[in-house]
Amino acid sequence: MKRKPASNRIRESGARKIFRVFNALFLAAVCIVIIIPIWNVIVTSFAEDKDVMGGVYLLIPKSFTLKNYIRIFNSGYMRGFWNSMFVAVVGTGLAMLITVPLGYALAQKKLIGRKIIMRLISITLVFDAGIMPFYILIKSLGLIDSRWSLIVPFMISTFNLIIVKNFMTSIPESLIEAAKLDGCNDLMTLIRVVIPLSVPILSAVMLFYFVSFWNRYTEAVMFINNSSKYTLQVMLRSLVFQSDGSLGEGNIVYDNMKMAVMVLGMLPVLVIYPFVQRYFVSGLMVGGVKE
Repeated sequence: MKRKPASNRIRESGARKIFRVFNALFLAAVCIVIIIPIWNVIVTSFAEDKDVMGGVYLLIPKSFTLKNYIRIFNSGYMRGFWNSMFVAVVGTGLAMLITVPLGYALAQKKLIGRKIIMRLISITLVFDAGIMPFYILIKSLGLIDSRWSLIVPFMISTFNLIIVKNFMTSIPESLIEAAKLDGCNDLMTLIRVVIPLSVPILSAVMLFYFVSFWNRYTEAVMFINNSSKYTLQVMLRSLVFQSDGSLGEGNIVYDNMKMAVMVLGMLPVLVIYPFVQRYFVSGLMVGGVKE
């Protein structure tokens, strides 16, 4: 086998270095573009009213105060926060309670009609009935103006189900057979063997569900009529386009108040993500592989 000339190896090495430098600069620019708006939101949320008058774009803190957050805690926005938290926590719990056993069942190659069931489930990724049939269904179930209208229709996600099923399919059958030889039924096998081995994908899917329920906005506008049941996202949108009287005190709503509510909206995801981010790569790579 002929070796490449040293000059070619040097040129290739130099091109590789140029690519790595360009790649690093590009990714750094992307990070800056993403981080700057978030930094502006945080800085502005702690700023005094006088520092944000005239729509000033703050990147360097001019003042520090907790007044904006105190005003939020004493206002109706906390009710929206707890409404969103109820929908996200309860919805995520119920969704995982359905997705995990269903994914495990579909991962069993001996399941009768398994392929047909998977095809029927996969169809929902392509076809959608539309908004009006969806609204009629929710109304017929008596869920209009109920927080359950933001939970019940979304307790199963086809995408999340497929990646959970694919991950569980990769678990060696010998482990499941060994558990059954030890006297475990299907439920105990799922709890004692499959779930501990599926922590990476379940952590990722749990975050997907939580973010989906937490950011539920369109359905809240469609189905919720009582303002006391509004989620934080609905109240936040109203606040962004509101100029005064949001707190019922006749006060002007400056950007610092709006940014503080935005921080409150980002807080749950920012708190949860560091604990599950290490599972994302390993979980999604295995769960995303088809049989």
